[in-house]
Amino acid sequence: MYTKKQQELIQYTRKKVIRYFDKHRAPGHGSDHATRVASWAVKIAKAEKSNIFLCEMAGWLHDVGRVPEHGSDGTKSHHEFSYEICQDWFRNDSEFKKLTKKEKLILLYSIRYHWNNAADKYVEAIILRDADKMDLFGKIGIKRTEEFFNYDKHKINLNIRLRANNAFWIRTKTARNFFNKYKMFDPIYKYELKNLKSQIKSVEL
Repeated sequence: MYTKKQQELIQYTRKKVIRYFDKHRAPGHGSDHATRVASWAVKIAKAEKSNIFLCEMAGWLHDVGRVPEHGSDGTKSHHEFSYEICQDWFRNDSEFKKLTKKEKLILLYSIRYHWNNAADKYVEAIILRDADKMDLFGKIGIKRTEEFFNYDKHKINLNIRLRANNAFWIRTKTARNFFNKYKMFDPIYKYELKNLKSQIKSVEL
């Protein structure tokens, strides 16, 4: 599936990202999330006959900006932090010289805009967004949201409501098929329904 050079770079990037998250805290967005997104990206790219190598690379790298975001004042998003960190790595880490200029630009675009459902310059960006969305749903999506918001029920419930919007923006046929096959919205629906019912009180005159 990959050339020897690509295999070496995937392994290097995987280890670099895992070490990075081992050293720094990023609730709900650590190396386990990156691992799942990279895996989803490979599955989607294979079925969509797209560049599997770049999609996996994007999956590993897309959320490294969650680390500086976690301690920031909120004026810059993790997407922009991820973009800047990867820019630095591509410029200064000699291992990334194995990437061509075009490959670096595709990755940087995909990483910078993995939040933007209209950023469609490269199919790799669309696939990364779909792969990232796959980890928003199911029981794992709820678990990650709880971790990210430190079990603050109000923030969790507000965020869970955005899942319908994320489900709407799943773009590839492959990701949509996975979403339906594994009934990934069901746990989100049950979670929100339980929350809504808990807030119903009797009315009186």
